Amino acid sequence: MSEMKFENTEEQKVFQEVFNELPELIKGKCKGYDELYGYKLNFKDEDQQIVEKYYDEEIAKHLIYKVCKAFQFNKDHVTQRIVDVLNWRREFNPLSAAFLEKHDPELEEVGVITQYPEESPNKQVVTWNLYGQLVKKKELFKDTNKFIRYRIGLMEKGLRLLQFDSIGNNYMTQVHDYNGVSVFRMDGNIKKCTKQVISIFQQYYPELLWAKYFVNVPVVFSWVYGVVKQFVDEQTMSKFVVLSDGKKLNQYLKSAPKDYGGQNQKLKEQNIQDMRPTKYGLYLLEKQNNEDVD
Repeated sequence: MSEMKFENTEEQKVFQEVFNELPELIKGKCKGYDELYGYKLNFKDEDQQIVEKYYDEEIAKHLIYKVCKAFQFNKDHVTQRIVDVLNWRREFNPLSAAFLEKHDPELEEVGVITQYPEESPNKQVVTWNLYGQLVKKKELFKDTNKFIRYRIGLMEKGLRLLQFDSIGNNYMTQVHDYNGVSVFRMDGNIKKCTKQVISIFQQYYPELLWAKYFVNVPVVFSWVYGVVKQFVDEQTMSKFVVLSDGKKLNQYLKSAPKDYGGQNQKLKEQNIQDMRPTKYGLYLLEKQNNEDVD
């Protein structure tokens, strides 16, 4: 296993205790649900029998380590967040949003996923949110749930490109392009969607964001920034970079597309679309389908 870094023996003790208590925690407070980002956290099945088919201890340990790190190895906070995240995933079903559900084609134009092997490890996977595509399509935001399920699905697809069996390549970088969205400040539905998505990411996707670039930012960003501050901590805010000129993104991403001042092919030509669930994720989705048929 790649080395997990602990500042002291107390951190290591908390991590080990949380990890050892996972089977009972999952059974008792998560109704047996043990999937995180498509991976199985529990080395036991529903009947508490030891299984190996879908379980990878190295990945499970790294995922729990990330939650521990996000909450400064405070055992009570870490344990509660694991319970909250797993129960939310059981109810919301983000794997379905990513790999089963059909989303509005116009919403699909908003998100792009790219991967740049030549970048530093934590900038290799980038999700792009092209909000300028929706300036004249505000009706898409009237059904808040549709947009949120699409956006969470995009997030889950991006997670498939991360390597959770190591420390060096399990963060994601995001770019939010606000080109042409000056009228966004007038639309309450868009604000509502923004607030909910930010809240979901903050609560249920801890320790995954490496950097977030807001580019082509008009004056409207004042309300966006205000909304963000309500839901994220100072550590997360420190990862944000605001650029009024999108062409300057190449100063932060050396692999930036031509659209953003780089030498790479245009963004839409780089979009990775053929994303598949993990083996365990596929098993859960097939099980869900079978139950729906029955």
